[in-house]
Amino acid sequence: MIKRDELFSCKSTKLLVLMLLLFGICAGCLGKDPVEARVNTLVQGLGDQDERVSSVSANELCEIGEPAVDPLIKALKDENPQVRSLAAQDLGIIGDKKATNSLIEALKDPVPEVRMNATFSLGQLQAIEAVEPLTELLKDENGGVVRYTVIALGMLKDPRATEPLCEVLKRDDAGISYDGDSDMRYTGNSNIRSEAVFALGEIGDPRAVDTLLNLLSDKEIGSSAASSLGRIKGEYVFGKLIKLLDSKNPTTRTNAVAVYEHIQDPAAVPILVRMLNDQVPDVRRETAYALGHFKEPEEISQTEEPLINALGDSKVEVQAAAAGSLGNIESKKAIPLLAELIQSKDSTLSETAIHALGRCKGPEAADALIAALGNENWHIRTEIVYSLMEIGDTRAVDPLISLLGDENYKVRQGAAIGLGKIGDRKAVEPLIKALETEREPDVRVSEVQVLGELGGPEAIKGLSRISTDKDEYKNVRINAEKALVILKGGGAVNASSFY
Repeated sequence: MIKRDELFSCKSTKLLVLMLLLFGICAGCLGKDPVEARVNTLVQGLGDQDERVSSVSANELCEIGEPAVDPLIKALKDENPQVRSLAAQDLGIIGDKKATNSLIEALKDPVPEVRMNATFSLGQLQAIEAVEPLTELLKDENGGVVRYTVIALGMLKDPRATEPLCEVLKRDDAGISYDGDSDMRYTGNSNIRSEAVFALGEIGDPRAVDTLLNLLSDKEIGSSAASSLGRIKGEYVFGKLIKLLDSKNPTTRTNAVAVYEHIQDPAAVPILVRMLNDQVPDVRRETAYALGHFKEPEEISQTEEPLINALGDSKVEVQAAAAGSLGNIESKKAIPLLAELIQSKDSTLSETAIHALGRCKGPEAADALIAALGNENWHIRTEIVYSLMEIGDTRAVDPLISLLGDENYKVRQGAAIGLGKIGDRKAVEPLIKALETEREPDVRVSEVQVLGELGGPEAIKGLSRISTDKDEYKNVRINAEKALVILKGGGAVNASSFY
């Protein structure tokens, strides 16, 4: 479907909309309700062969809202399938439940796209009375209709759909993908089985547990099944998982660990710690990642040392997962080792260590990051700047001031933004000096904005000079003017002041 901003960029389409509006106005002059006349014209437009016209008509009807509902319900019986399809779509977007019965009737439409839009709209309307008709539609011969029906049932979250959805997962044709037209409104995973797994998680009915547990060995949808099981939770799930952790299938073990991650039951911690010793790297990686979600003090006391040990794992992906989790639990013990990992040749591991230090916070983490600012990789230096910004320690002010002269403009820009976040007016004079030689427009804009955020007499003086400099970049001058207006009015400047 063509996007609205693209539609209205077309002169011909603008003219069309103007004509439609004028038609409605003229109808009003003739004694008819102008809104009613406009709605009727737009409903006719739903059947236009020009997609721009039909799309504009559909969008306009949605904006009109309630006055368009009855004509759209009537349009569900139109002889043109395009009109019926777009009418079904609009009724879901408008959200008036009076359309429910008519949309249920539209589930029997001979055209698949009409059935698809009717199912999705019933989900949007939260039409519980549609559950049984929708479950019957799971037997539809069209894969797209089945997929949309599964999605709608997930939206309704009614337990009556649990067993029918489990049956879909057992069907031979449930793995087919639907490659619909570009105007289909739902853009999620096109695999019916994946959608069914997600829907079962949305419903949260314990009767789906065994079906989902059996799917943990599936390489395609096992991780989705783990996520859905995590939403169902319950002691029954917990107990079944323990046996699966001893499965000979590494995919099963990996996804079983993921379920524990979603459940986040403290009783799972010692079980997961044991899985850090699994022979398969994927299992160890998922375990290291999962342990980062247990953040209570009594949980951290069990996970911190094992995660620190995992930083020495033979596989980089396990190290990275452990580093990220140590950041999540704000481990102070891990700071020296995380600092060493910044120098890793693997960029992902290096960046993960930097981000972890940012989450660890505190002076030790700030010192570790500052010590690594000499890294020859500009991207690494930039990531360090943003982690220092997250910590917000004033000991980073002088190092960030030094970076205003860095050879890479991204680093300079990050340093300026960081100085603004920390908020120490000690940076005002260095920023003004940096503006004397800075040539990158984006960096200049950031430096000017930060001067506005820091404020003070010297900042106002520097901003005044920039705002009247005819040779200055226009965007830089505009930002200086905005900051001055706020500062001189006694207000406080923040990042949102410039947008």
